[in-house]
Amino acid sequence: MAGSMNLRRYVADRRAGMSREEAAEAHGIPIAEAAMWDADEDKGELAWVEPPPPPIGHNSKDQTMSNGNVAGDQLRLFLERIERLEEEKKGIQDDIKDVYLEAKSQGYDPKIMREIVRERKMDKDKRDEREALLETYRAALGMLSDTPLGAAAMARAA
Repeated sequence: MAGSMNLRRYVADRRAGMSREEAAEAHGIPIAEAAMWDADEDKGELAWVEPPPPPIGHNSKDQTMSNGNVAGDQLRLFLERIERLEEEKKGIQDDIKDVYLEAKSQGYDPKIMREIVRERKMDKDKRDEREALLETYRAALGMLSDTPLGAAAMARAA
């Protein structure tokens, strides 16, 4: 509901002549989302947005009844925002895929790149713990013989 109130106040301020940046900042709306709302407003898709209701203490029950199906409008607003964000997410995922394909065309291995990206996201302590576990498991499976340290150990054991 707070998001809906912020949108209503944002739209009211924009209709009153406030700049996108000022209104977005005043109501905690990201600039990219504000641009989408402005585009919807230009297309007339925000005609349903009425000024924010009066502050608490007013008989808001009468206000809700006179506005029609406010809950349905709010639900539709949330769903439309989610749909827009899902579209943006898909676009970003496509962009990331394109970067991996470009890197692959220049000879880099995307699987290894993904692993590096995953490691870089990790906290240093978790990354160190993971490396220690990997080495422990490799040693238990005899997979260290192809490293200089493993080769030296194998030579000593023979």
